[in-house]
Amino acid sequence: MAVLVAALLPLVPAPAGAGVQLGEPPAAPSPEETARLRQSLGPAVRSGAGTAYVVDTADREEVRNFFNTVYSGSEGFSVLWTGRHDGCVAGTTDAASRDLTALRVNYFRAMAGVPAAITFNDAWNAKSQQSALMMSANDNLSHYPPTSWTCFTADGYEGAGKSNIALGNAGPDAVTAYMEDFGGGNAAVGHRRWILYPQTQVMGTGDVPAVSPYAAANALWVFDGNFGGTRPATRTAFVAWPPPGHVPYPVVFARWSFSYPGATFTGATVSLTSNGQSIPVTLEPVQNNIGENSLVWYPSHLNPSAPYSWPRPAADTAYSVTVRDVTIGGSKRSFSYDVIAIDPAVPTPGRIEPLLAGPAQPAVGQPNLYSFSAVPDATAHQGRISRRTAFSAIEGAENNLQFFTAQTSAGYNPVSSSIKATGARSFHLAHPVFSTTQTLTSTRVLLPSANAEVRFASRLGWATPNQIARFQISENEGQSWITVHSQAGTGDAGDTAFTTRTASLAAFAGRSLRYRLAYEHTGSTFFPQTDDGIGWYVDDITFTHTEELTSPQTVMIPSGNSFNFVPAQTGDFAIDARAQVYGEFFLDWGPALRVSATNAPPPPVIHLDSAPALAANRFQFDFTVTGYRAGLVFDLWKSSGPGGPWAVDPAATFQTLTPSSRFRVSSPIDGPRQFYRVSIR
Repeated sequence: MAVLVAALLPLVPAPAGAGVQLGEPPAAPSPEETARLRQSLGPAVRSGAGTAYVVDTADREEVRNFFNTVYSGSEGFSVLWTGRHDGCVAGTTDAASRDLTALRVNYFRAMAGVPAAITFNDAWNAKSQQSALMMSANDNLSHYPPTSWTCFTADGYEGAGKSNIALGNAGPDAVTAYMEDFGGGNAAVGHRRWILYPQTQVMGTGDVPAVSPYAAANALWVFDGNFGGTRPATRTAFVAWPPPGHVPYPVVFARWSFSYPGATFTGATVSLTSNGQSIPVTLEPVQNNIGENSLVWYPSHLNPSAPYSWPRPAADTAYSVTVRDVTIGGSKRSFSYDVIAIDPAVPTPGRIEPLLAGPAQPAVGQPNLYSFSAVPDATAHQGRISRRTAFSAIEGAENNLQFFTAQTSAGYNPVSSSIKATGARSFHLAHPVFSTTQTLTSTRVLLPSANAEVRFASRLGWATPNQIARFQISENEGQSWITVHSQAGTGDAGDTAFTTRTASLAAFAGRSLRYRLAYEHTGSTFFPQTDDGIGWYVDDITFTHTEELTSPQTVMIPSGNSFNFVPAQTGDFAIDARAQVYGEFFLDWGPALRVSATNAPPPPVIHLDSAPALAANRFQFDFTVTGYRAGLVFDLWKSSGPGGPWAVDPAATFQTLTPSSRFRVSSPIDGPRQFYRVSIR
């Protein structure tokens, strides 16, 4: 049904918290509980990522790479759960999803400058799993659940008291929610303080995915026997979030915090400035006995009671923080530092990339050596060879989603046959519910030239200013995306016809890329309908001056900075390389080297033209080279016997005759009996 008037299309406010709820943070364990925790570790098997991560937040490119690998490496997860709500079976989750949760914890700890090698204890995982089931089954959160709760167990009760708990998400997403710590009951950011507590070495996790009608749930066990123990070395004496240095904007939240062990923050103040302008802040009430003593504040124009998406900065944006009148050891102290919000999709100027060098016309059937500039701190490198062909396809959903991967909500078809620019179909994205970004990602890999551009027919219909249509490019296989065109809704019927949009791809020249259509909402109100004319329609996506890369072959390069390419046949290829970091993640592919494989010329063969002769006490003879080509170098070898040993004669001379493939070699006679031979190199 086509919508004709605004009265027929009601706006819907986004639900507070987008369905995610956080419980209040757990209280610190007593000395007796800490002792029991220490004993319970014993020989228990530990699971989790366990890699010790260290990141220098003063280095923008390192921070960017850390986000695009370690943080992004725990995105797009799924929890494989063996339990069920019916019958209260807590079950288990797969090790891979637990490792991703540990990875997310260690990401935040490394960025904050505290030891980042958290592992999970299997016994605590099992208890946390029962806690998560209780929260999901009762659609409620409590650190002290009553025995009347559905699926109540004593182990689940213990886990609830020692865990950060959340409803509406699980796994790595829950960890990020704990770090954001939105909500009226989280003014002390206690969940964050437990995750960043420096002494902690072992945690546990329990996760239940969303299974209609039950919400997802997480219980992250945050206490171990190291509570109250010797504080390990940290990057700075204090622990702050966001931390000093460069910080990706997606992990900058409304509430900011500053922690210092044993500090008194009564009477402390905070000032926040950016670009010379003061930003008013609101201090939250000081609350101790949660992790390390902390001061919490937020920019006064923000609302920390609900999730907040920090705006994507058009350029790196510095925020100067000064915390004054902190009492430490009886003395007043002040601390100043800068937080620089960055867009991790934007490369750092001057970064070192794996730039390739080698023959432009590699020979078929022969090894052709290609070298590249090694990336600092890389644990290994990877090379890739792809076929390249001119790309002339026009993507307009005529093949449905044959060349696309859809991540869309249920309830509507991302291919429309009723509204299109040309042909029989177009792509259609909408928001039937408040949900994650709707995307259609092309499976093709493209290689643009310097004058490449993309054109597409676009029609953004009914959409609010919070619903934004984006055409995006990725240089790292979807780990991060750069917007090359965007359009926000107008709150009414919007476009009533298709308009051709054009975006230059010059910034991506020579780099392999993927593209996607992304329809996102940024909060507040939205149109949840999917009828004709609502949402974003795209048709006739066309690339110019662009090639497609197919049949990729990769080779691991554990050491060194070169590898061989042996073409099996003639044709056009693209060769690129990338660095491996932290032992398991890859950075962006470097610029591609375009080459064209050719059949190798026949190997040169030497033919003797004259018998050896003596002239002016020199030995000489003439020879012809079949298959001669410029650049060949000859050596004269001599020996006292036919069986060797042979040695190159440095006194030998070679003279070019006519035609240019004929030569004369001569050498001084230095013995009564000599054997000679000529080689080519």
